[in-house]
Amino acid sequence: MEGNNQKSSHLGIKNLDPITGDIYNTLMEEFPDVVIILDENGIILKASLNASSYYNVDTGEQLKGKNLSDLATPEYKKYIKEDIRKLKDCKNIGMVEYEFHGKNGTKFIGELSLSAIPTQKSDQKYILGIMRDITNQKIIEIELREKKLMFQLVMDNIPQLISWKDGNSTYLGCNKNFARVAGLNDPKEIIGKNDYELPWKISEAESFFEIDQYVMDTDKPEYHIIEPQLQADGKQAWLDTNKIPLHNSKGAVVGILCTYEDITERVNSEIALKSSEKKYKEAYNRAEFYKDVFAHDVSNILQGILSSVELCRFNKRFSTGKLKKTIDLDNLLDIIEDQVNRGANLVSNIRKISTIDTIKKNLEKIEVCEILKSSIENIKINFPKRQIEFSFESKFDKIYIQANELIRDVFVNILYNAVKHNSNPIVKIEIEISKEILNNESLIRFQFKDNGLGIQDSQKMSIFQTSSIESQSFNRLGLGLSLVKKLIENYNGKIWVEDRIKGDSSQGSNFILLLKEYC
Repeated sequence: MEGNNQKSSHLGIKNLDPITGDIYNTLMEEFPDVVIILDENGIILKASLNASSYYNVDTGEQLKGKNLSDLATPEYKKYIKEDIRKLKDCKNIGMVEYEFHGKNGTKFIGELSLSAIPTQKSDQKYILGIMRDITNQKIIEIELREKKLMFQLVMDNIPQLISWKDGNSTYLGCNKNFARVAGLNDPKEIIGKNDYELPWKISEAESFFEIDQYVMDTDKPEYHIIEPQLQADGKQAWLDTNKIPLHNSKGAVVGILCTYEDITERVNSEIALKSSEKKYKEAYNRAEFYKDVFAHDVSNILQGILSSVELCRFNKRFSTGKLKKTIDLDNLLDIIEDQVNRGANLVSNIRKISTIDTIKKNLEKIEVCEILKSSIENIKINFPKRQIEFSFESKFDKIYIQANELIRDVFVNILYNAVKHNSNPIVKIEIEISKEILNNESLIRFQFKDNGLGIQDSQKMSIFQTSSIESQSFNRLGLGLSLVKKLIENYNGKIWVEDRIKGDSSQGSNFILLLKEYC
């Protein structure tokens, strides 16, 4: 007890009880942190025994009389002096970092707290300082900071997009590339957000969330998920995504790491390649079809002409002025003429149908009534020996549609087939024109009804295809209706065929066209 009082009498602390004395001794002799007692000007009055382990002295007693600021490196001296002056107005300054001179020319970082302590003499003020060496801690912090900076540097400089989320799919971080496509100025802005708060489509956000939860629930990574993403700049991107579950030290799933590679160019190239392959395949198939048409139709045309010529020769060889004509030469000449016309039409149709796919003609205002009447006259000229009755029903003198000059080929081909494939002595063709509104569009409906052979239900769709070869009811239609269908599609219209009398295909056909009215 007496020893304790002697040690503290110079501080004005007397009559210490045993417990207080033990605490004082522990602080000055056994406390792991350095304990320093200063006067109000920062002069060291007492230092704990372990002070010599930190400062360049042999014992703590050698620090007595020194100013605490003198122990600091030059750049920190003024800060210590300022903090000691502040204690005149406040009771304590807690845990401030300073750099001090250590042993053998070294330096260390000390975390120092300063507290004003009262004494029995009102005119005396003392300061209690407790200092902890945090040099190693600061080194670890710096290393961690550098590693974090290096990690972020790596993240920000790889071309892939990277993000990581917690167990609720809430973002914890991302790299700069991901922040950019998300429309954020800094990766830190993504913290706390979810996919529904980013520019993606709702359907995309839902998909991202569902896959996230699946990966975390099953604790199995998913690789090379191909998914779309609407980005902040409006780009519709395609991503090759990997999603890997993240675990804590106990192995429990606590989040998910997502890496994305933008494969938009690759996907677009694949789409373009497939489109190109389809285009060239279609071109090849068309070429093969045209070849088949010529091989089949031209052969038949030439055979018809050759047979007629042989019959003419036979008639010339065996007919004399005294004998009656054995063969009707006029009929043979008609056959030859018909075959020549058939060949000319075939060549014309192939030329037109082959250019429709490559030449997009501008649609314009076309008056169809006059073109239709002209087409009827053309058919009458082509079939001078057939009795054809046309009926034309329309409430309008003039009708305008969005088309071009090739609309004439549409009418001629439909009328030509109506006559060609009709075995009745009188060919009857009814033409009806009307207007209708469909989906707020003004349309013109054309109906061509004939009393010909008709078209079976199984063939009503195939007759418009270029692959259609023959019908059981009539000979090949050639390319005529294929040309018609392509032209109608170019006019953004529709064409189909029905029975003239519903349910009885043998009573003739009704070809129906829907074309946009020019308004």
